[in-house]
Amino acid sequence: MQINIKSYQLENGLTVYFYPDRTKHSVIVNLIVKFGGKDTDVIIDGEYYHLKNGMAHLLEHYTIEQNQYGNLISLLTKKFMYTNGVTNRLYTRYYFDAVKYIDEGLEILIKGIHRSIFSEQNLEITKHAIREEIRGVQDSIGRRINVLEMEQLFHNRSYRSNIGTIFDVDSVTIEDVEKVYRAFYQPSNEIIVVAGNFQEKEMLEKITKLYDELSFESHTIKRLLNEEPPTVKNKKAVLNFPTARPIFQLSFKVPIGNLTGEQKLKLDWYMSIFFEMNFSILSPIVKKLKDRKVIDKNLVLSSNFYDDYLIVKIGSYTNKKEELKKEILKTLKHLRIDADVFELSIREKKLEISLRPEKLNDVIEPFIDNLVCFDYPYLDSVAYLDTLSIQEYQKIINQLDFSNYCMTEVIDKNTHCIQKENEELVAH
Repeated sequence: MQINIKSYQLENGLTVYFYPDRTKHSVIVNLIVKFGGKDTDVIIDGEYYHLKNGMAHLLEHYTIEQNQYGNLISLLTKKFMYTNGVTNRLYTRYYFDAVKYIDEGLEILIKGIHRSIFSEQNLEITKHAIREEIRGVQDSIGRRINVLEMEQLFHNRSYRSNIGTIFDVDSVTIEDVEKVYRAFYQPSNEIIVVAGNFQEKEMLEKITKLYDELSFESHTIKRLLNEEPPTVKNKKAVLNFPTARPIFQLSFKVPIGNLTGEQKLKLDWYMSIFFEMNFSILSPIVKKLKDRKVIDKNLVLSSNFYDDYLIVKIGSYTNKKEELKKEILKTLKHLRIDADVFELSIREKKLEISLRPEKLNDVIEPFIDNLVCFDYPYLDSVAYLDTLSIQEYQKIINQLDFSNYCMTEVIDKNTHCIQKENEELVAH
């Protein structure tokens, strides 16, 4: 199933993947560090550390801004490159997309990321920028709901914000930053993915030479993960937040610890079909809920992997939460199997995959997720989708346990009080 992806393992432990496409004018270089928001409790060289929320994100900012070159994004942008750094739960990614100055960009990225300059002054400058970023997102209703839900779902795994809180950021010391940086930012914990118009042999030689010119300390890392029961910590949570209409959502905690990486990848594909069959705009439940005026918009649906659990969220704006809850649970007990919907969904996915090569990023970003999230070092392909079947879909979906869930409500107390007063006036 591997299509036009070549991999190389350097002596220093670095893994390199190439996706050459000589029809393109540009080259995209990704440097991925397997260190993300989920990394909480770790043993570094035999010593236990509890990392602050947002540590990986802070390091992303620090390495970009505080190194021998200055600000890497500013420098690469001046050379007409599209560049940035991102941090999610599983990894930190640095990249640039360029038509020329590729060699120079490669050197700036690799050496800049690995030659940070550590000082209290540099850390405070970095913290200031992150504080402003946190202030910009902390009042997002989506973020508030997500934090609240995760706190109710898990007993022994505290919610890990990729960006952290201002308190977390303020409490990080320069010693913390340097210790974690030197442990995680080493070739054996990194991946480089290059795509576009380049010569493979020359590119591999350049990457090898640049890493050979760097020096790394030897550190051992062990990630610890607390045992977590399948039950939810709390069944219900209420968030008071400005909203025109109350929001009600069920969040299901589905155990998937028995699945391999590739099985999780298949489940990821199948979940979109699951939603399409059972909760989409054309599904019986949505039609019924709209006819009964339980909802006036479509259901909001999402699923994501959180360690050895699949988190499935289904909700909407509604004033009739009990009826919405009843219909969601009823649907989950009597899931639809529709061969026509399955076939149509597979066709749409094949079309999407077929069009991806028009844009390098549309090929590479899903590949990176396959690689890091599912340990599946291959591109998505039409041939892979041909291996999916409605029989397998039914078998996998029927094994999912939706019995553990929490209910989350978002209400505006002020609006709620006004509505209640009006109802009482009408009653009198």
